[in-house]
Amino acid sequence: MKWLIKLMLLATIGLFFCSCSSDDDDDPDEWTRGADFEGLPRSGAVGFTIGDYTYLTTGYGTNSTRFVDTWRFNPSLQSWDQMADFPGAARNNAVSFVLDGKGYVGLGTNSTTMFKDFYEYDPSTNSWTQIADFEGAARYGSIAFTLNGVAYVGTGRDFDGQDYNDIYTFTPSQSGGTWTKVASTPNKRSFAFTFILNGLAYLGGGTSNNQNVKTFYAFDGTSWIEKEPLADRDDDDYTYDLTRLSPSAFVLNGTAFIAGGLSSYSGSPTSTTWRYVESGDYWEDHQNFAGSSRHQAVTFVHGDVAYVATGRSGTSPFYDTWKFSPNPW
Repeated sequence: MKWLIKLMLLATIGLFFCSCSSDDDDDPDEWTRGADFEGLPRSGAVGFTIGDYTYLTTGYGTNSTRFVDTWRFNPSLQSWDQMADFPGAARNNAVSFVLDGKGYVGLGTNSTTMFKDFYEYDPSTNSWTQIADFEGAARYGSIAFTLNGVAYVGTGRDFDGQDYNDIYTFTPSQSGGTWTKVASTPNKRSFAFTFILNGLAYLGGGTSNNQNVKTFYAFDGTSWIEKEPLADRDDDDYTYDLTRLSPSAFVLNGTAFIAGGLSSYSGSPTSTTWRYVESGDYWEDHQNFAGSSRHQAVTFVHGDVAYVATGRSGTSPFYDTWKFSPNPW
């Protein structure tokens, strides 16, 4: 009789675990396919969102092809429309930011030249205007963001393998605007990620001297505040390694995420997706990116949906677009 009771107990426990696993498997897909980008496949493009639209321009395709075509994404129609071409030299790994309802694109490389020129896009006239050149050295793989109405551009790399940690602000004017050097980041890096969350700009990842950068900082517009590192934390409860180059980083409904990216400067792209828990300064994983693993994609948000478009794995550039809607946690 005792063996029968034990058998029934084991069956009950097994049923319980099967039920739990089944519930997890029934979670909706967080990543779903969106409307394909209608230009040629590319990586290292830039994107910026103004109002109800996102604009995507420049980038690197196949056979060393660089681009100047510009496309506008309409999230309501899930469609792409071609706009006025970027007027500068074709390039990849430029930067972009939005300030006062206009988009700005500059820096980058075409493999033989590094650029420091910048251009302003006016969506009301669908036109570009050249503005003042970037004040720092020409470079690629930099970061750009707008915090509390101020635009910042910095970090990056030059052809000599020199990584930078200098940061500049841009002030627009009728004469083309001015660049002003401000507080440098504590670590030199290129191909990093950044996002804006609750009045702070966060900076992490990237490479420095061809080594992955583990440090993670928050910037309040004046100083850089060190946060918990992205790998090798002292606390055994957090054993993840989120060091990566050029991942997709975005903030959705007040929460920051990163997805994909290159595992190291000469490594392979990853498909993992992570959510930043700001209150505890740690990260939790989500469903893996559903498309091909990639880095140097363009990322943007409309409403309750984040989008990841284009990107690259090895020698293969992409044109597909993926939508991310996280499950409740």
